[in-house]
Amino acid sequence: MRHVLLIAVVASLSLVPRMAAQSTRVHFVTFPKSEAEVLGQIDKLNATVDCSWIAALKSVPELYNIEMGYETPTQNLLEARPRIGAAAVTLSHWSGVIGVRVPTDADAKSCFAVTVTVVGRSGTSRTWKGKQLGFSE
Repeated sequence: MRHVLLIAVVASLSLVPRMAAQSTRVHFVTFPKSEAEVLGQIDKLNATVDCSWIAALKSVPELYNIEMGYETPTQNLLEARPRIGAAAVTLSHWSGVIGVRVPTDADAKSCFAVTVTVVGRSGTSRTWKGKQLGFSE
């Protein structure tokens, strides 16, 4: 009986981290491939996350300065600019770089929103929101 109780306790404790991981999901922003050529090299990238935050950055293009902060307590901002003009990369290099924490109530019409604005070398800019960045609505 004692072993059965011990196995039940160990099994329940092993489920807690899995349940916590499932309730917090990080989605990495993806951009439409067709837009990469139109914009060319990226001189500025601004990401705004409402009612959540940027939880991860991976494989950030080299020689980009990253600044992050909060405009208000519920709005996380990220700005990226190349340190040297020649170091600027195309939009495709930014797909999968910015990881946003998706709240569990994101589909319940909470205030969660993600907006990214990018300015290319030619001065052309584009803005994407939510589903256009790979998030479900």
